[in-house]
Amino acid sequence: MAQSGTEEEKYVSRVHLILRAALGHRQSLNPKYSLRSFAKDLSVNPSFVSRILSGKQTIPSSRLEEIIQTLQMSETSSRKLKIELVRDYMKELGLKETELLKEELWESEAEEVT
Repeated sequence: MAQSGTEEEKYVSRVHLILRAALGHRQSLNPKYSLRSFAKDLSVNPSFVSRILSGKQTIPSSRLEEIIQTLQMSETSSRKLKIELVRDYMKELGLKETELLKEELWESEAEEVT
């Protein structure tokens, strides 16, 4: 169980914010553009989009490139989305960025020895 104020409690996924911005942009171009339309454009179920936008689900890595292409995301936006997804996956696996860096350093030191 996490203690108050820990890194784990402070973590908030921003994947849903990135996709909410993409939906908002499309709605600004067409006020009648709906969540259902957004889901249809992404070739997914509207409930799937709803869960992502509410932060209850994340994008599976198998769908990532397709979603980036469909939304015509800029290089910067797609990079931000990928970074956020990596953070989500790490949290899901119980890993912290600092642990991952320590592991990479340990592996590079081991390679130098061999």
